[in-house]
Amino acid sequence: MSSKLDGEKIREYERNHVLTPWTAQKGLKPLVADRAQGCYFYDAEGKEYLDFTSQFVFSNLGHSDRRVVKAISDQAARLPSINSQFATESKALLGKLLAEITPGDITKSFFSTGGAEANEGAMKIARLVSGKSKIIARYRAYHGSTYGAMSLAADFRNWAYEPAVPGVIHCLEPYCYRCPFGVTYPGCNIQCARHVEDIILREGGARRVAAFIAEPIMGPGGLITPPEEYWPLVREICDRHEVILISDEVMTGFGRTGKWFGVDHWGVVPDMMTMAKGVTTGYVPLGATAMRAWIAQKFEELPYLHGHTYSGHALAMAAGAATVQAYQEDNLIENAARMGEYLMDKMRQLMDKHPSVGDIRGKGLFCGLELVKSRKTREPIHEALMEPPRPQTAKMKLLAKCLQDGVYIMAGAASVIVLTPPLNVTRDEIDHGMSVIDAALAIPDAEYAD
Repeated sequence: MSSKLDGEKIREYERNHVLTPWTAQKGLKPLVADRAQGCYFYDAEGKEYLDFTSQFVFSNLGHSDRRVVKAISDQAARLPSINSQFATESKALLGKLLAEITPGDITKSFFSTGGAEANEGAMKIARLVSGKSKIIARYRAYHGSTYGAMSLAADFRNWAYEPAVPGVIHCLEPYCYRCPFGVTYPGCNIQCARHVEDIILREGGARRVAAFIAEPIMGPGGLITPPEEYWPLVREICDRHEVILISDEVMTGFGRTGKWFGVDHWGVVPDMMTMAKGVTTGYVPLGATAMRAWIAQKFEELPYLHGHTYSGHALAMAAGAATVQAYQEDNLIENAARMGEYLMDKMRQLMDKHPSVGDIRGKGLFCGLELVKSRKTREPIHEALMEPPRPQTAKMKLLAKCLQDGVYIMAGAASVIVLTPPLNVTRDEIDHGMSVIDAALAIPDAEYAD
């Protein structure tokens, strides 16, 4: 293009020629992003915004990190793309790095271009190596927007596209604040995990159930953090019934929770892990399906009947390797744990001050505030099961007020405010973000019924 477009012209072109995801198009006037650096991005008019959500929870390293940008640039100059069956230096290096940081004997990965594709790959691998078809997933989950990935999620977003992929079964989620079993932790016997076993048995057990897939902490579904006993018990259940355990680490991976991966908090080694987002800090699209040695060994003789044109894309591989090394160089996993404790303290202060904050939860820099109309009844500001939040809801008004005041927070599907800043966020930046949220909480407070 010969000249730079101004903000209004960009909006006009997008309005006329681009579909914006996850929303009705009428009346849209999106923010026009122009540049970004560190924990901040800037619109076309030069206004600064603190990125308190890492965009869609992918800018873990922050924006415009020079090391990752240089790695992409150098790779582009040398070998921008090549056949996915050829070996490349950047792919070999990233594969080795992932094998070093993933738990247990997870030592081999298949590369795709995003989290949804990574989950689709995991579904296919589970069926291929087990010879079984049924896959159990959780209600309120989110695993991506492709057909198979949406079948795993089973919420309002994929109702229009049903019938979904056959053989996907759903179970209830480990939601202590709104326990679907009507019991209270810790005297609940971890019914949410035992329920997984009940579903496995009712669906045919070891003879028919191939896999169980879940997020270690459920992201868009409301930052639902399971009780401490949940994941070890689920691991035992899957072993007992020969069910492949798949951990969706697309959001919880790469330091987001204060550990390399979410399951690391519970010392669990899943059979497969899916990842994306933070693996390249979002600079180049990339997903990965990583697997334990026993699964990888199956493909020594069994053909791996799955692939993508852009699997192992050279630019993404270079970005991924540089990103993992940057996490290590800057000790960002440890920083996420420290800043997560500080953020949780700030959340407790907001809960003490604002009656509309019904619950706080999360780990590391993967946290959320659940908004309610009543702490006694726990009636949510928005019922997440049935429809997306409308612009007129208190939650959306709160987010709009924060954006107006220079702090970006992702909407998400539930009545939860998602707080997931980059892993290099500072105390001062957390203080600033939380002060803006503090002021904006007057909006849901006004709807509080008690």
